[in-house]
Amino acid sequence: MSSFFLLIFLAQGVTDDNILIGMEGPAYSFAVDEENLGMHLLIKHINAKGGIHGRRIEAKTYSRGTEDPVGQAVANAKRLVEEDNVFLLFNFGGPAAVAVGEYAMDNNVPYLFPHTALLTVDGNRHVFTSFPRYDGESRVMLRYLANNRGYRRIAIIYAPNIYGEYFAERAESLAEEIGYAFVGGQPLPRNPVSAEHELAALRVLQPDVAIMALYPAGARKVMEAKTALDWDIPLVSSGPLTDEQYLNVEGGHAEGTLGFCHYPDPNESDAPGIVEYRQLMAEYYPGHSLNRYSLYGYVFGRLVAEGLQRAGRDLTRDGFLDAMESIENWDSEGILPPVSFSAANHHAQSAGFICELVSGRFRPLSDWLVP
Repeated sequence: MSSFFLLIFLAQGVTDDNILIGMEGPAYSFAVDEENLGMHLLIKHINAKGGIHGRRIEAKTYSRGTEDPVGQAVANAKRLVEEDNVFLLFNFGGPAAVAVGEYAMDNNVPYLFPHTALLTVDGNRHVFTSFPRYDGESRVMLRYLANNRGYRRIAIIYAPNIYGEYFAERAESLAEEIGYAFVGGQPLPRNPVSAEHELAALRVLQPDVAIMALYPAGARKVMEAKTALDWDIPLVSSGPLTDEQYLNVEGGHAEGTLGFCHYPDPNESDAPGIVEYRQLMAEYYPGHSLNRYSLYGYVFGRLVAEGLQRAGRDLTRDGFLDAMESIENWDSEGILPPVSFSAANHHAQSAGFICELVSGRFRPLSDWLVP
């Protein structure tokens, strides 16, 4: 009889021994897979220590595929919530995050830290967002390019979706205010065979610098096209793209690429939080390359774990959300600036820093900057 009553009062996705969360399985991009690997790393670490309040974390996943990635992501989220009864959803990054966020808000499901700045809801009970928002990031980078580097003719090569088009629109709309000429842009598919045609078309516009609002596979093709065309154009990566593992190509042709970094170098930083990340990667995923994407999944997984820990043994969704909102000046040990939430603020990180690819690593050119 006691077991019967226990099951009645436990929240969806919670048993006496487990907490079930919903994530994505192997997806259609390097970035998403690495972000989720970082979360799985954190789950392995937590479970090895006995879980949270005696409960292990389990992740249920489905892959979204390539045919309709946004629609499939939403379908997977609904399946996880309505059929598998997960307690919360984690990540589902990129443009899909906007649609998944709408579903989560409509169905009172905690939705934690999608890898995007497109989802900008403020004050919603169920959604917590992650890194600096694109409006501030784009203004900081464009101002830096024009005022600090003296670039007067700016172009962009961008993904033909809400993410890439946002940066393209900002590059055009801020030109007069900041003081540069926006000379135009070229769309590039997410997984192109080549970027030579698009980069050649951009070259005709004679820009001083070109911004890449792309995904990793496309950006790598741009680096290869730059080499093939022998065009020494300075390139700039958007924040979510700024990672050495994908942007650094053989021959040093990516050297000098500027970016807006969200996190310190996962390979070289001596921050205690990153040292622990490296140690855990060596333990659970030996030989796997380190990058800012898996670091993202790991550190924001730690924030989810912090909320679960604070919520206590009598775990409910409302109790968990209250616990998340109680976090103040949370110390990630050097991975992020201190994190604070409240009922009106569910955004984890406002600051980033400008960086440049030097000798194969993104080196900081500034301290943390709040746009």
